[in-house]
Parts: sequence; C-alpha cells; structure tokens
Amino acid sequence: MRQVHPDYNESSGLVVDGSIRIAADDNPVLIGTECSECEYVVFPSRPFCRNCLSDNVSDVELARTGHLETYTVAHTGQDGIEPPYAFGFVNLENVQVYSRFTEWKERSLEVGDQVELVLEKIKTDPETGEPLFGHMFRPMEEEQ
Repeated sequence: MRQVHPDYNESSGLVVDGSIRIAADDNPVLIGTECSECEYVVFPSRPFCRNCLSDNVSDVELARTGHLETYTVAHTGQDGIEPPYAFGFVNLENVQVYSRFTEWKERSLEVGDQVELVLEKIKTDPETGEPLFGHMFRPMEEEQ
C-alpha cells in the first residue's frame, strides 16, 4: 500500500517541513538529528545538539510508527487550516514528535494507540494555490 498522499509530487518540493523525505520504498520518513556526544535525538533536524550544544550531530531517519502520548481537537482554525483538527505528541523510538493527526474521525484516537506516519496535505499555499504537504500520523488498524 502506498503511504504517500496521491496528490503529492516529490519533484514539486511542496513540503511544509523540510525534515521529511521519501524513502526508497515510497514511504515518507522523518529526519531528525542525533548527537554523537550525548546521543540526544531531536526532531526536526538541527545543526547542533539542543541538549549539550555540540555541533557533532548527524541526520537520522526516525521510526515510522509510534504511540500516541496525548492529543486534543482544535475547534478554531489557524491560517489556512480548517477546523476541527486533531494534534498532539507521538512517542517514536527515542524522540517525541509534535504532529497533526489524520483519519481521527473515522478511527477514534486513544492515548497509547499505535500510530503511523503519513504525508498529507496540510494546507493550500496562499500565494500559488498549490497544496502544501507535511507529516501527520494516523491510527493503525488493529491486527485481527
């Protein structure tokens, strides 16, 4: 199953957050930074360690699945984002990521649920009218 949004065109570069890449298997992957001095991992990627301030850091691919730590539903909109929408924190292997959620109306969200990374339309570029894409997480289907 293809995980990347069907309207996303990688050559257009219309990604809201530059810390997302499309892996060889056509699935999105988040890019974080890992410190070689203290092993602290942060997302999005940064040129230095936020924990010990070392510049001995490198990009790392983060896990595509994690567990929902907490979330809320916003009923007022941000510029270009239609409410209601859900957002919160996801715990990946060694980093916590802030994210919006998709498919939360169809599948209920519960703290502790397993979620997976997807690339979705975040909003429309107000200048060009083109869709802008970014990362979201969605609840994973329970295995039967």
